[in-house]
Amino acid sequence: MDDTLGTFPRATAPSDEIRVLARGLALLKAFCPRNAARSNGELAQMTALPKATVSRLTATLTRLGYLEYLDESARYRLAHAAVALGFGALSTQDIRVRAREHMQRFADDNDLVVVLAVREGNVMVCHEVCRGRGALTIRVAAGSRLKLPRSAMGRAWMASLAPSRRAAVLRELELAFPDDPLHPALDEAAAEIAQSRFCVTVGSLEPDVNSVATPIDAARSPGAYVLGCSVPAFRYPRERCVAEIGPLLLGLRDRIEAGLETAGGARGS
Repeated sequence: MDDTLGTFPRATAPSDEIRVLARGLALLKAFCPRNAARSNGELAQMTALPKATVSRLTATLTRLGYLEYLDESARYRLAHAAVALGFGALSTQDIRVRAREHMQRFADDNDLVVVLAVREGNVMVCHEVCRGRGALTIRVAAGSRLKLPRSAMGRAWMASLAPSRRAAVLRELELAFPDDPLHPALDEAAAEIAQSRFCVTVGSLEPDVNSVATPIDAARSPGAYVLGCSVPAFRYPRERCVAEIGPLLLGLRDRIEAGLETAGGARGS
């Protein structure tokens, strides 16, 4: 089997491959429906798999982005790649649908561009883009791919990761962007997220555009989605982005998260 898909040898028999796949899927299902954090011991008990097998599977699934390791509790939870698998099945209920109305109202009220994005490899993919009537013509639309370390949303996503996961992604980015000084920008974003829950970039994507971003914390998509908005730099210098746009964006995020929690409770009742 190709190394990008796992650590199992090429000579593995088809029946063994199916068994490994089934075990991996059983492990992922153990986090449903609330994506509660689980330890290897808990997963072994829930799936009736040997703990050594569970440890190998969680290590592989974490490396591939399907699980996230939580350093503070030594547990795992579903990560962005696992959430992405359900996008099609949840197309009528997912965060994009539930966020769209809030995003468009926010864009209209504040005359700006607001984006919902998810990380894919070394880019942030724009899943939903809403514009105010007179908003600036930044070259972004649904499906646009923004270089992760140069976008406010990418930096916010990085800042939301657990330290071990962040270090691993940073190593990937250093290989992909060898000429970019990644550490200063990403460290600054992490400090801003820790203090204010949002980060600001100045002309990082386009010279006349400033951006603000914050990760969305939703039980069904932990760390998967990031909310960002872009404004003209001449009207909103960095200081005004920090004082005005950042708090407004946090309010939008809170409304989206509250809607998701309500919807989740209704489905689970």
